[in-house]
Amino acid sequence: MTKRKSIWQEQTVPALFPPAYLDYARERNADFTLLARLAGLPVATLDHHSPELTLLQMRDLISAVITVLDDDTLGVDVGLRMPPTAYSNLGYALLCSATLGEAAQLLIRYWKLLGPAMTVSLSTDAPQCIVDLNHLFPLPPPLDQLSFECTMASFYRGFQLLVNASRDDLEIWFSGPPPYYAEKVARALGRVRYNMPANQFRFSETLLHRPLPMHNPTGLEFAIGQCQREAALLDDEGYIVREKVRHEMTFGADGYPTLEQISRRLHMTSRTLRRRLDEEGTNYKALLEEAKRRDAIQLLDDSNLEVQRVAGLLGYQDPANFTRAFRQWTGQTPSQYRDARNRN
Repeated sequence: MTKRKSIWQEQTVPALFPPAYLDYARERNADFTLLARLAGLPVATLDHHSPELTLLQMRDLISAVITVLDDDTLGVDVGLRMPPTAYSNLGYALLCSATLGEAAQLLIRYWKLLGPAMTVSLSTDAPQCIVDLNHLFPLPPPLDQLSFECTMASFYRGFQLLVNASRDDLEIWFSGPPPYYAEKVARALGRVRYNMPANQFRFSETLLHRPLPMHNPTGLEFAIGQCQREAALLDDEGYIVREKVRHEMTFGADGYPTLEQISRRLHMTSRTLRRRLDEEGTNYKALLEEAKRRDAIQLLDDSNLEVQRVAGLLGYQDPANFTRAFRQWTGQTPSQYRDARNRN
């Protein structure tokens, strides 16, 4: 058994997800006996108010719900039913924040409490803010797209509730091609774009400063304390090195830090760092490529920077090498990406 399989089989899913899908199936009169058989789970487990499932079991449950309900927009429908109030202590912290910007920072800081199989990062590229989403482990279709749709829909619902954001304030990117139900997704989520170089939730930077109506300093302090305790319990499980490496993976005067440089900063040997990353289902090269893709997209969004200049800022002496790398990351050349961006 590989370590990556052990993570799938041992890492439990946050408590909000199983009931969300099961309640949705129950409201649509799904056959729970058939659902349990397809998911490989006892019926009694599905009848439990909040069953504890591993990532592997949750994957099988979602596949079963898709099959039984034949619902092509399952991810969007369930995501819209998960506003911040569904996020337990983290959701309470978001509601009690002073501004949307403070809430967004808390969401990123404690995201691991909600999404053990997905990472999110926040960046600002005036006049937009960008939440970038990535899977930690490969997911088979349709689960790969469904998980992004569910998360985007939950964000969309949260922005509507927190700051009464309009559709013009928000834009959703999917890296995959438009599915046959793309029009349904657009009707639910507004400005949705496919075949983009990343999976991103984009919103107007001006929203960051918008005050939240339920701001409560005392409640915020309490909720953050609860989140800190929950996060400490997760840290004890050991799945945190990849996040530390991500934090260190920033471009400096000498380019991106090497594996050896990062290992020294984290006070471990290079061999230990390689092993820890492998145990968490990733490696240095994958995290480096993720950082390059992230930074390339952000720089290309600045129309004042020529592609050659962007290549140089990212450490490419030959712009052709940057173009090849960008095509490998996104399926588009830098110029094609900019043309598509300008058309929209």
